Formats: sequence, structure tokens, C-alpha cells
Amino acid sequence: MTKGNLLAEEFIKHALIMEKTQLSGDYKKGNKSHEIHLSIRDHLKQHPKLAKEVFDELFHNENPFVLYACSVYAIVLNYRRNDAIKILEKVADMDIKLTSFEAETALELYESGELFELHGENNPN
Repeated sequence: MTKGNLLAEEFIKHALIMEKTQLSGDYKKGNKSHEIHLSIRDHLKQHPKLAKEVFDELFHNENPFVLYACSVYAIVLNYRRNDAIKILEKVADMDIKLTSFEAETALELYESGELFELHGENNPN
């Protein structure tokens, strides 16, 4: 198993935890998983070839929350941005309560440029 596969699995694991905890209210556990996601994002930012491998795998996942989360990071890291936007639009249209709302919000934040600010990045547009 490659490092990219391991990171993708870790990302998926923690995305599923975040999805579950936002419904159960276990924010402490969800916040820990979010911190792991941020560390993965930071690692991928430093290793673009690895980011390509990880995002290419994550974009094929079937879970809407995983797709939402990886698309946000792909946009912020400027990887397959158009594909990531299309995925967010698809998830937003799924009408999956909180996940669709988050995808819609991410699209609005992208359009306003605030998504980059939230992640400490400059908007490359």
C-alpha cells in the first residue's frame, strides 16, 4: 500500500467520524478528526505529487461527506478545481440535510473568496 493510499484511508476514516459526530453532537471527537484532516491538507500542500494521488482516489469515493470534504481541500490546494466544484454542486443537490448544506456553503464561500481565507491561502484567481 502506498503512502497516498494510507493518507486517503485516513482521510476517509476521519471524514466518516466527522459526519457521524455532527449528527450525534460529539464535537470533541469531531474536532479531533477535523484537526487530522487539516494536518493531511497541510502535508498534501507540501507534496503535490502525493496530493494528486490522494485526491484522485478520494474523488472516486461514494460517500457524499467524503466527497464534500476532499473537494473543499482540492479547491483550496488548487487541484482539479473544476472537478471539485462539480462534485460540490452534485452533493449540494443531493438534499442530504447537513452534508448538502455544507457543500452549498462551501460553494458560496468559494465564490466570495472566503474559502481561501478560512484556510489561510491566497485566492489564486
